[in-house]
Amino acid sequence: MTISFYLTRPKALTYTSIFARISYNGYRIKFYIPEQINPKFWNPKIQRAKQTAKFRQYPEFNARLDDIRDDIKNVFRRWVNDNDGNIPDPETLKQLLNKVVRKLKPKMEAIHSLLAYFEDFNARSKNGTRINPKTKKAIVNNTSKGFISTLNHIKAFQKTSKRKIDFNTIDLEFYNDYIKYLTNNADLSVNTIGNHIKYIKTVLNEATEKGINKNLAFRSRYFAKPGEEAESIYLTETEIEELEELDLSRDSKLERVRDLFLIGCYTGLRYSDYSILKPEHIKGGFIEITQIKTGGKIVIPIHDKVRKIIEKYDGKLPSLISNQKTNDYLKELGKRLPSLNEKISRTSTKGGLKVTKNFKKWELLSSHTGRRSFATNEYLAGTPSITIKAITGHKTEEAFLRYIKLTPNEHAILLKQHWDKRNKLKAV
Repeated sequence: MTISFYLTRPKALTYTSIFARISYNGYRIKFYIPEQINPKFWNPKIQRAKQTAKFRQYPEFNARLDDIRDDIKNVFRRWVNDNDGNIPDPETLKQLLNKVVRKLKPKMEAIHSLLAYFEDFNARSKNGTRINPKTKKAIVNNTSKGFISTLNHIKAFQKTSKRKIDFNTIDLEFYNDYIKYLTNNADLSVNTIGNHIKYIKTVLNEATEKGINKNLAFRSRYFAKPGEEAESIYLTETEIEELEELDLSRDSKLERVRDLFLIGCYTGLRYSDYSILKPEHIKGGFIEITQIKTGGKIVIPIHDKVRKIIEKYDGKLPSLISNQKTNDYLKELGKRLPSLNEKISRTSTKGGLKVTKNFKKWELLSSHTGRRSFATNEYLAGTPSITIKAITGHKTEEAFLRYIKLTPNEHAILLKQHWDKRNKLKAV
């Protein structure tokens, strides 16, 4: 990025405004900054005020220009970092600079466009001012990542298709063309595409509630979230015990990750929940916590294995690292278990085609595997579904059953066990 400062009227006899010429990634924009100067005190070669006694405030004036230059670079860098390395288009960058450099509030007209509203939606999610209508609490920043990705895809679709995307253009024609774009151009899986449609509908619902959007085509039953059953994994009780028995005394980092993951396996908590567990959440042998994602309160008995981990860390939990790093280290741990080096195949739809890939089981490990393992193992052990749901916080049977990751063989074995149990009771 290069930033140059120029006078709006270099031959003026009185004060004139200054603009920044910003060049980045093939874009060039002209941005007016909140500074003015008489051209006779301006040095166009260095693009700063002259060092002269006739303009004694030149040190402060030049320092302000340096600060504005740094602000522009910082705004750009933060946006790129928050948007998975994508580059802001000129209009987006100008809006951000108006807010940070010129301290301007967005115009109501601008916020009424879909892309500007989406930007504002994401900004409110990030700074904690967007409220979840169900929980009545501020949105967690991690939740906003999917919305940021969706907005970037919409911008790319707008550029590729050369069509204006706004509230009044979100109809079934957009829906069909956008899904084709995500399928063929972005090469996304069906479930990822479904998430992008879900995020668009969430933004449109909020805009509709506020009276900004009047187009209700997105509420058509044909404007549906596509999806297919995900073939996720769970760890059996034997595999969890193998993980527990790993000697990690020489690697405290992996040991902490392992222990946190085991808490997920024995509580059914999401990473976002067990990552904030504190001693005050433990009361009389139970964990009482309000879930970050849903806002629902759950109570979980403390498993003996969890109690031992808490005692191991003197009544606290292992220190945390990021969820992404946790997932990376879990795969490193999984490599060490012979049972997780078995090959398994997974089929999904990507780019409109059914794709089957072979993985080693450890390659599919993530922090969420712990929650699935808890639900599946308790189900296999005969714990009533209604009880497991109360622990995991699932509201519907459908949502809960998506966590039960049994193969057809495991379902058959489970049924046979029930039959054997019934036959023994009859014999008695």
